[in-house]
Amino acid sequence: MNFSSFLMSFFPHRWLNPKLHGNKKMFEGLGKTLDQMNDLLQQVKNESRVLTAVDTISLREDEYGIPSDPSIPLDIRRSSIIARMREQARPITKDDLLNALRSYGLEAEITNIPGQSLMKIKIVSPYGEPSGFQQIQEFVEEVTRAHVGKEWEFSHVRHYELEPFTHAQMEGKTHAYYETHLPSK
Repeated sequence: MNFSSFLMSFFPHRWLNPKLHGNKKMFEGLGKTLDQMNDLLQQVKNESRVLTAVDTISLREDEYGIPSDPSIPLDIRRSSIIARMREQARPITKDDLLNALRSYGLEAEITNIPGQSLMKIKIVSPYGEPSGFQQIQEFVEEVTRAHVGKEWEFSHVRHYELEPFTHAQMEGKTHAYYETHLPSK
């Protein structure tokens, strides 16, 4: 049953006469448009899933770095895309997380405590709580396993790092300032 016959059966005959040429033409045109929209919707649904995609397979292969070869059957191409997607969705490793934190401009040390399911993340540089820390924290929560707790530790300026500086060089700043900044020489 197409949309035009559905529409014709839906409206009561006392409202419009389906035998009149104008009514029939209007409902056939409207039904044809709705049929085309439904076909397009089904195509979008099919192409959005790898298991049913046909036209976007080569685009997905490019996206995942798989060489595209149209001579290979679609089922094999689909399974290689799914395998690559699963490979990329693996849990993040310690080195991957350190590299991601470096992209935020942070140097960090990560210690895992397996018996407690705890990860200690010590921010070595910069000193203190980095700007945009909430965003960094949300990122780490998103990419790490949910059952692993995260404990954050921040580095601060140590007394021995301030010893080479004179009181004149450090004048005008508070103790709180020097917890996260070294004086300029």
